[in-house]
Amino acid sequence: MAGPVGAKTTAIVAVGTCATYGGIHAMAGNPTGAMGVPDYLGWDWKSKAGIPIVCVPGCPAHPDNMAETLTYLLYMATGQAPMIPLDDALRPKWLFGNTVHEGCDRAGYYEQGDFATEYGSPKCIVKLGCWGPVVKCNVPKRGWMNGIGGCPNVGGICIGCTMPGFPDKFMPFMDEPPGGKLTSTASGLYGSLIRPLRSITGRTLDKEPKWRHRGTQLTTGATRTW
Repeated sequence: MAGPVGAKTTAIVAVGTCATYGGIHAMAGNPTGAMGVPDYLGWDWKSKAGIPIVCVPGCPAHPDNMAETLTYLLYMATGQAPMIPLDDALRPKWLFGNTVHEGCDRAGYYEQGDFATEYGSPKCIVKLGCWGPVVKCNVPKRGWMNGIGGCPNVGGICIGCTMPGFPDKFMPFMDEPPGGKLTSTASGLYGSLIRPLRSITGRTLDKEPKWRHRGTQLTTGATRTW
C-alpha cells in the first residue's frame, strides 16, 4: 500500500522498528523479504508536500514519541512549524538525538567504572550486555508508565531496538558489547582513581565547619554591634 498511497499523501510516518527498518522480520536468514518503509520507498523519498519519511522506531515504539511526532507534523502542515528535523536514520532529532546512556539512572556508576556483575544490582549493566552508550533512544529519560521506567532504569539491558541495525548487529543478546569491553576498561581505570578522591572530599564535606561551636564569643568574622 505504501507505494500507490504514498504518492498522494502529505506525510508517511513509520511507527515501530518493523515498520521503520524491518526489525526482527528482516533479520538475516528470514525468508519473507520483509523490509522497512524507507527501504521499500527509498531513503530519499519525499511526499507531495516535500516531507521525507518519518521514522519513530522502537520495539515497541513509545506512544508519547508517536503522538509528539504526529502533533509536530500537524503543526507543520498548517504552517505553524518548520520542516521536521530528522537525523540520518529519519528519526526526529529532538526525540532520538541522545543515547540511552545519557538518560540512564545508572550512568553515574559507568562514569566511576562501577559495573554490575549480576542482575539485580543497581550499578551499570554494560558488562551484562547493555548497549545503552551507543543506542539513540529517549525511553530511559521519558519513562514508560507515567514517566517511570525505561529498560536500564529498571534493570533490563538495552538491546538497541531503535537502531537500523537491530537485531542483527546487537546479537547475541546479553553478551558484553565488543566496544563495551574497551570503554568499560578505560572507565574502570578512571573510576578506580576518581572514587577514592571523591570519597576523601565527601568525608570532608560531611563534617560541619570548625567555627560552629558553643561559646561566649563570635568567631565567624562577624563584628558584634550590640
